[in-house]
Parts: sequence; C-alpha cells; structure tokens
Amino acid sequence: MSLVDLWNSDRDQVSGKRIDQLIAFAGEGRLRDGNRTSRELRDLLAAVPSEMIGKWIDECLQNRFNEFGFVLQDIVNEIGRRLNFRTTHGVYRGHTNEGFDGFWLTASGRGILVESKSTTAYSINLTHIAEYRNQVAPSVGLPADRISILIVIGVEDTEELEAQVRGSRFAWDIRLLGMRSLFRLLKLREALDDPDVERQIQEILVPQEFTRLDRIVDLVFATAEDAQADETEDAEVAVDVENTEDAARVRGAITPSSFHSLILPKLERTFETPLVKRSRILWGSPDDRLLISCQVSKYFIGRAAHFWFGLKRSTKEALEAHPNAFCSFGLGSPDKVVVVPFSFIKQFLPTMFTSPELDGRVLHWHVRFAEHGNRVAMLSNRDREPVDVTDQMLLN
Repeated sequence: MSLVDLWNSDRDQVSGKRIDQLIAFAGEGRLRDGNRTSRELRDLLAAVPSEMIGKWIDECLQNRFNEFGFVLQDIVNEIGRRLNFRTTHGVYRGHTNEGFDGFWLTASGRGILVESKSTTAYSINLTHIAEYRNQVAPSVGLPADRISILIVIGVEDTEELEAQVRGSRFAWDIRLLGMRSLFRLLKLREALDDPDVERQIQEILVPQEFTRLDRIVDLVFATAEDAQADETEDAEVAVDVENTEDAARVRGAITPSSFHSLILPKLERTFETPLVKRSRILWGSPDDRLLISCQVSKYFIGRAAHFWFGLKRSTKEALEAHPNAFCSFGLGSPDKVVVVPFSFIKQFLPTMFTSPELDGRVLHWHVRFAEHGNRVAMLSNRDREPVDVTDQMLLN
C-alpha cells in the first residue's frame, strides 16, 4: 500500500508516525532520485493538509534523521506548488548535468531556481548555484537573467551567509528565506481569498529593489483588508444551531472552520479523492483535477431565504477558470449540504442579487436557499423563482 493510499484509508496511522518512519514504509525505504519512495513521499505531501507539512518541517529540523535534507527539499517544492508556482523537482544528489533542488515558474514568466539548505554550517558555493541557471535555462525557454535564485534555509542564524551574498557579484540575483517563513506564507495564502495576495507573495520571493516599499505595503494592506472582510462575513454566516432542527443534538454554534472539518471527509468520500486547502473557502484534489468551494450559512428565521451565501468575485473567477469545479453549501448543519457543479450556479448568476464594490464591479453574488418541508430550493431571478436542489443534497 502506498503512503497516499494509507493516508486515504487510515489518517490517524499516518499522522501518528514520524516522517522518517513513513519513508521507511514506502517503496525501497530510501529516498533516491526517481525511485518509488520519492514518488510516494511527493504524492503524500500533495495530499495532506498544511498542518502536517508544518509538523514534518519541525521533525526534520529537530531530529535531523538520515536523509532529512531530501525530505525538506521535497517539502519546499510542495509549498511552492501550493503557492501556485509551476514547480519542477530537481535532484537529491547533484551531478555534472544537473544540480539544483527545484525550479519554480510564475504566471508572468519569471523563473526561480530554488536551493534548500538545512544549515549554513558548511560553505555554500554561490558560483555553483548560479551556474545551475545556465543548466536549466534552455529546458524552460528562459534566458538566464530571467531566473533568480531563492535559498531556503532551515536555521535562523544566517548572518554570515547574508554577508556572503551581499558581498558577491550575485547580490541582485539571490534572496534568502527561512523555511518556517516560507511555511507562514503558505498559511497566509490559505487564509485569504484574494488572488492579488497570491501574486504579491510570489513577487516578494523574486529579488526586488526595495528603496521604494510600496509592494510590501500593498501585501500588508491586502492581507489586513481581506482578513477584515472575512471576519465580517464569518460573523454574518456563522452557523446558529439554536434556529435549526439540530439544536437538540448540537448545543452552541458551529463556526465555519469547524464546519469545514466536519464536511470535508464527506466531500472526500463523494469525490473519492483527498482535498487540500487552496484558500479560505477553496479546496482542490492533489492532482488539481478538482476544485470545490465550501461555505456555510446559519438559518435565517422568518425570511423567504433561509440560507444566504456570498459568492465572491475572486472565488467565482477561480471556479470559472477550472474545468471541473463544484460548489458546496452547508445549510445550517454539516448534515445538510448542497453540492452542485459550478456550471449549475453560473447559469443563474446574471439574475441573482449582488453587492457592488466602490468601483461598480460585483463584490459578491447572493446565493440563497429556502426550505419547504423536506425539499430545498435555490432562489433565482431576484429570489422569485425556486430551483429544486433536493436531489443535490450530500448523503451522509
């Protein structure tokens, strides 16, 4: 049984093992370029939640078991993939024709050669790292000067390496980043829905001339603005079980985050694939063949629309761009979930109520549902026409 199959069948067993123990179970039990163990580890990294990745980073840096540096190299590349870089794995052990750890490509066509270093205790030859750009440039169709270098380091004390970079002829080509800081960027991306934040995260990993600080300010402002909007939205749609049939069974309120943890296993069984968090309300399969939004609403008593969801423009655009996108809507309880293809929702958007931004564009569409006995309907055409979606309810 492969590691990802084990994850799908018994997650407690995977989460209860150290990463070096899991590697010993996989394939040949040793990480080698192109072998089964390597493939199984990378498949597992693509399937687990980011919390597991953070746990394994700590295990590697604290325990430093045999081949822990190879594990960190694969983890760094997986984080790059989740930050929406197009990532290519390098090699564990360098040789004459290839020596880099990873290559990341942005949507704008900038390349980043990534080197993972667990420590700065040993001399790092910047010239050799820079020469890797000439190796990779022809295969990616980029000139070497469009490829920068990012050295991701496990240790916190990097003063000597920083001085080495500043004093070298590669000072404008190389940037350093702590491994835990890279992980924090991933958590930031998962917490927000704004695609501009994703772009800004990518940009700060490329060497910049920071005499002018606008781009850093833009990232901080966008993060705070999105977080404030999310707090407001969560306050509006937090589940209130006091007004649902589940009040007798469940006391207190189910927050959107706890709702996700309750509903995601059901969605994974329905779609027969693990789901990995992409942003605050978006999840995707490890192979990116599936994208699904997951939202929750409380029950609004005494209204024609009993459940209300705000479909943000950024979420709509992400779903629209994916060939296999779905929307899931929790109706006051993890046991009442409507799951429909995004194409179903899309056909009704032109007649739904909307909330505008200051520039007149749509901030979000109002997706509303009403219960009538045992039937559930989505309200379209300015809430005047019910569309029965009872058959789209997720079975427990």
